[in-house]
This record gives sequence, C-alpha cells and structure tokens, in this order.
Amino acid sequence: MTLNINHLTTHYLRDISFTLENENLVILGSNGAGKTTLAQAIVHLLENESITIEDKKVSDLCAKERAKYLNFVPSKLEIFDEYIDVHEFLELSLLNGTPYEEIENVLRRLEIDHLKNKSCSAISSGESQLVLCASALLHNATLTLFDEPTANLDSDKKIKIFELLKNDDRFKIVITHDLNLAFKLGFRVIFLQHGAIVYDGRCEHFFEEENLNRLFGHSIRRVEDFFMVNYQ
Repeated sequence: MTLNINHLTTHYLRDISFTLENENLVILGSNGAGKTTLAQAIVHLLENESITIEDKKVSDLCAKERAKYLNFVPSKLEIFDEYIDVHEFLELSLLNGTPYEEIENVLRRLEIDHLKNKSCSAISSGESQLVLCASALLHNATLTLFDEPTANLDSDKKIKIFELLKNDDRFKIVITHDLNLAFKLGFRVIFLQHGAIVYDGRCEHFFEEENLNRLFGHSIRRVEDFFMVNYQ
C-alpha cells in the first residue's frame, strides 16, 4: 500500500507532503493543528488534487473505488435514522466483498454482540466507538483512518480498541491526543503544529526527552513508559 500526499494546502494545512508505504501512522498535534482536516483531505471529504493511493489520484476515483482503498472512521457515531439498530448499521458497512455472516464474527470479536438489536441512538458513547470499529473491520478498506478512537472511553474499552489497532493487520492511520496510546502502538509519528508538519519519524525518537521538550515545553512529564500532564 502506497499513499502519497504532495504539497497539500488548505485553509488549515500548509504544504503537507509525506509518503506512507506499507506502514501504519499516528498523527498527533494540539487542538486546531489540522489533524482531522488532513484525514478528511486524504479520503476526499475535503476536495483536493494532492492525494494518490496505489498511484491513483483519489480525486479521480469513483465512490466505489474510493471505498475500496480508503475508510474514515469519525470520532463520533452520527446516524440519520433514529430507528436503525446496530446490526442494520453494520450491514451498511459490508463493502469490498465482506460476507454477511462476518457481522456476527466482528460483534463477538469486539464483545458487543449483545448490542446488535439495540437502537444506535440508545447506546453509550463508548459502545458507539466499538460499533464504529466494527464497521471499519467490515468495510475492509486498504487503509482506514481513525479519528480519536479512544476519546472519552473508560479503561477497558480503551484497551479493547488499542488491541484492535495494534493487532489487526490492515493498514491504518490513527489520529489521537493520547500520547500513551501513540507510544504503545509504536507506529511512525507525524506531529502537526499550526497546520504544518514539525515532526515525521520513528516513534522511539519522538518520545525522547529532547524532542518532547521541543514540542511540548515542560507540559508533559514521562514517568517510566507513561506520559502525563505536568501539573505544577
């Protein structure tokens, strides 16, 4: 899998260029840095001419072809039919040849099979995140982009989503504020600041003290292999 971003510029992003080749990526940055805007541009929710995947210009792909290569998983489950239940919602994600019976397998894998007949509007935010992850597995795109997949979740659900992101063998881009998640995933890291890339490299180097001080000042403190806000 080869994704190429070539001098992408929008109202929020400034001359973004990088290539992702058979690897996973974490995108970090403060609020307003342009993380979600970048994800939306990659999947062409934000129109542009700067993205190619597998040497094909994303802007030239029809919807079916784009769905084969790319999937964007938002930070919040939004539905337009208040009566649709979880199983019906997941049926809409059966793309790229995924068989119907795989819905049950994915529900069991994420331990949310008890939700399948519940209305999507009646489940909790944490359960919604797991349903979104289930939809990503069923979509089975070449590259999946996850926007804040562990935001506002309790610890057991964070662990479940971490295990999915870490162990599933499909290519993924993970947008997050969670430094501990990024460190444990160990993926390549891009750090955005004011719409520009100010770090692009290995996870191990990103979390070295000198680099953290450069990017965060003294607001982050490392204790063994954990990172926390340095309240004073």
